[in-house]
Amino acid sequence: MKAKKIGKIILRILLVILILFVVFVIGVFVFHQVKRNEEINLLKEKGYYNPVSVGDYNINVAKFGNPNGKHTIVAMSGMGVGNYSVSVRRATAEVEKDNLVVFSDRAGYGLSDDSNQPRTIENIIEEYRTALKNAGIAPPYILLPHSISGPYANYWSSKYPDEIEGIVIFDGTPLDGELFYGMPYHEVDFDDKCTAFLCKMGFARLALRQNTLWIADGYSEEEENLSDSLTLMTYEKVSVISEEGHVAENCKKAYESMVTNDIPKVYICADSGYTTKKEILENYERIIKNNPDMPPRPTSEDDEIISILFDACQEKNQKIIYPYAEKMGNCKVELLGGEHQIYQQRPNECAKILKDFVDGLDK
Repeated sequence: MKAKKIGKIILRILLVILILFVVFVIGVFVFHQVKRNEEINLLKEKGYYNPVSVGDYNINVAKFGNPNGKHTIVAMSGMGVGNYSVSVRRATAEVEKDNLVVFSDRAGYGLSDDSNQPRTIENIIEEYRTALKNAGIAPPYILLPHSISGPYANYWSSKYPDEIEGIVIFDGTPLDGELFYGMPYHEVDFDDKCTAFLCKMGFARLALRQNTLWIADGYSEEEENLSDSLTLMTYEKVSVISEEGHVAENCKKAYESMVTNDIPKVYICADSGYTTKKEILENYERIIKNNPDMPPRPTSEDDEIISILFDACQEKNQKIIYPYAEKMGNCKVELLGGEHQIYQQRPNECAKILKDFVDGLDK
């Protein structure tokens, strides 16, 4: 009888735990949905919401600036950067006065729908072209890619040169014919879908650090909230995972199909863009100041480490960056040392380079 009584007590405890767990899950989901509705309404209010059909799914195409401007600038985000339309605008604000600036997402990014379509470079570029066409935005375009979108822009300008009048690349993924060839292909699997489902339930919101833009100073609370919401929406989809799985294949195709041409280009080199050892040290000090929880970085006392890093940057530039720019053709390399998302960290310098480039096209 005593064992039976203990068994009932254990069952009751387990039942209470189960009920509490269910209540917790429902509570997280309801809270997530309430916040999501608030965030979408704010994104709509601020002009970031503009879904455009590309067939079986919608791509978000946000438009800012002057609709009758001299040029149309199309921003293309880095891998998994769902908040690009918010975080890069400190660098595009100046050119928005006289030009149309378009933030066209890819499938699975921010407010765009997910897609089962393989994320090959061919599909990605056709998706961009279709979304812009269906949004009533005609070429020619000035492309503004970041990171992996650099190769996408190379592919686009090589395949359809009449559609592109210029390219400004923010620390684009460099291509040298070998860099990504060893990366394994990854297909979206059950674990990926489960992770996306948990994010849809709202659990990613509990884990997301509130200061998404940790590398930069000066972002408003509203900008950070908008950025966080777009990041969370990206976590809920699997298209980005498919895109990551195609990196090696897409970079290979971009390199092999690249046509050296006279389309004006600027490559802003951040990762290895340091011109002095002091710049490397200042960058690390800036990072630690903005985010004290970052792992230890070299200090002024680590002169040998700084020297090694500086020499490695110079070697990379000579062996990879400058040859890459030469292969693109008519490409100026701007050395602007800093973190990969340089448009967040040094937006004023990026803004000047972009404006000078756009103004130069008119001359």
